[in-house]
Amino acid sequence: MTKTPSTSVSTADQNLVLSSLEHDQLVGAKKHHIPRRHFNGPELAVIWSLRLYLLFMMAVVIYQVWTAAH
Repeated sequence: MTKTPSTSVSTADQNLVLSSLEHDQLVGAKKHHIPRRHFNGPELAVIWSLRLYLLFMMAVVIYQVWTAAH
Protein backbone atom coordinates (compact mmCIF):
# COMPACT_ATOMS: atom_id res chain seq x y z
CA MET A 1 0.00 0.00 0.00
CA THR A 2 1.42 3.33 -0.96
CA LYS A 3 0.33 6.59 0.50
CA THR A 4 -0.49 9.43 -1.81
CA PRO A 5 0.64 12.92 -0.89
CA SER A 6 -2.04 14.80 0.99
CA THR A 7 -3.77 17.58 -0.85
CA SER A 8 -5.98 20.21 0.69
CA VAL A 9 -9.65 19.36 0.46
CA SER A 10 -12.24 22.10 0.66
CA THR A 11 -15.03 22.05 3.22
CA ALA A 12 -17.61 21.78 0.45
CA ASP A 13 -15.91 18.64 -0.86
CA GLN A 14 -15.83 17.11 2.61
CA ASN A 15 -19.52 17.88 3.14
CA LEU A 16 -20.37 16.34 -0.23
CA VAL A 17 -18.52 13.13 0.59
CA LEU A 18 -20.00 12.89 4.10
CA SER A 19 -23.52 13.46 2.80
CA SER A 20 -23.17 10.65 0.26
CA LEU A 21 -22.00 8.02 2.77
CA GLU A 22 -24.35 5.47 4.25
CA HIS A 23 -24.93 5.51 8.01
CA ASP A 24 -22.39 2.77 8.81
CA GLN A 25 -19.79 4.36 6.57
CA LEU A 26 -20.41 7.76 8.14
CA VAL A 27 -19.91 6.37 11.64
CA GLY A 28 -16.69 4.69 10.53
CA ALA A 29 -15.44 7.88 8.91
CA LYS A 30 -16.13 9.97 12.00
CA LYS A 31 -14.82 7.47 14.56
CA HIS A 32 -11.28 8.10 15.67
CA HIS A 33 -9.26 6.99 18.69
CA ILE A 34 -8.74 9.50 21.47
CA PRO A 35 -5.71 8.54 23.55
CA ARG A 36 -5.84 8.42 27.34
CA ARG A 37 -4.75 11.64 28.98
CA HIS A 38 -1.85 11.60 31.43
CA PHE A 39 -2.44 13.84 34.43
CA ASN A 40 0.16 15.73 36.40
CA GLY A 41 0.43 15.92 40.21
CA PRO A 42 -2.26 18.50 41.12
CA GLU A 43 -4.77 16.99 38.69
CA LEU A 44 -4.19 13.52 40.14
CA ALA A 45 -4.67 14.91 43.66
CA VAL A 46 -8.02 16.42 42.69
CA ILE A 47 -9.20 13.23 40.99
CA TRP A 48 -8.22 11.04 43.96
CA SER A 49 -9.82 13.44 46.44
CA LEU A 50 -13.05 13.30 44.44
CA ARG A 51 -12.89 9.49 44.45
CA LEU A 52 -12.41 9.44 48.22
CA TYR A 53 -15.25 11.93 48.68
CA LEU A 54 -17.50 9.73 46.55
CA LEU A 55 -16.69 6.65 48.64
CA PHE A 56 -17.28 8.60 51.86
CA MET A 57 -20.65 9.92 50.66
CA MET A 58 -21.71 6.44 49.52
CA ALA A 59 -20.96 5.18 53.03
CA VAL A 60 -22.99 8.05 54.53
CA VAL A 61 -25.98 7.32 52.28
CA ILE A 62 -25.83 3.58 53.01
CA TYR A 63 -25.67 4.31 56.74
CA GLN A 64 -28.63 6.70 56.53
CA VAL A 65 -30.72 4.18 54.59
CA TRP A 66 -29.78 1.43 57.07
CA THR A 67 -30.69 3.56 60.12
CA ALA A 68 -33.97 4.70 58.55
CA ALA A 69 -34.94 1.10 57.86
CA HIS A 70 -34.46 0.08 61.51
